[in-house]
Amino acid sequence: MVRQVLWHRVLKRPYRLKKIIDIGTGDINIILIHGLASRSEAWKPLVDILDKEKYRIRSFDLLGFGISPKPTHVSYSTKDHARAIVHSLSKESLRNEKFIFIGHSMGCIITTHITYSWPSKVQAAILYKPPLLLNESEKRSLHKKFYQYISKKPAAMANYAKIMGKFSNKLAGFKTDEEYWLPIESSLLNTIVAQQTLKELRFISKPTHIVYGRFDFLVSKVKAKKLAAINPNLELHFVTEMHDIKPKSSKYLKKLIENL
Repeated sequence: MVRQVLWHRVLKRPYRLKKIIDIGTGDINIILIHGLASRSEAWKPLVDILDKEKYRIRSFDLLGFGISPKPTHVSYSTKDHARAIVHSLSKESLRNEKFIFIGHSMGCIITTHITYSWPSKVQAAILYKPPLLLNESEKRSLHKKFYQYISKKPAAMANYAKIMGKFSNKLAGFKTDEEYWLPIESSLLNTIVAQQTLKELRFISKPTHIVYGRFDFLVSKVKAKKLAAINPNLELHFVTEMHDIKPKSSKYLKKLIENL
């Protein structure tokens, strides 16, 4: 315990995440990054249909979620999440190895930061339903107000989840029990609300595909449309779905991956 406090709190060394998915023997590396209050198993519809002889597919439970470490002293910022993923990969990958990063929801914010900060590690990126926000000029945004509201209302959100049961998890992929609430609240505020994703996407130098659900009420699509017109490395796509990962949209993602 003392060693962990010194290593992580004092020296600020990143945590090593729990790897949940590691399947396939191919030369093309795919890293799947799940969203807020979710876990690696959310990617099962996509993992099931990818060619295991062509790809090696990996996914880690994010810091604070699933069975990865849940420290109480970190801010759960975009940087915290991204450093933990990069550190975990560095323990089992070659120095010059490149990856296709695919993020869902909050995982898109982390994927973008990795693509922006460690481009030498990235072959391409896919952002599946990213919750893009502007920090300063979007004070009146309903999406931003929604994220800020639920970050401050754990009891209300927990009760909502109990009442709605499976429907709420199907709708948004959220899990809101007490064990998860500190990472959820902190990630909402310090990763989603405090994001710099739009600024980073302006300068992304790797092929990056942004995929939105036409019926996804949790995210705004206007900003991505404007951004795709500025950066030629960005390409915008739409699927007829909501916010979660479904077999239908997984087939669309599979085609995108195969064309990279």
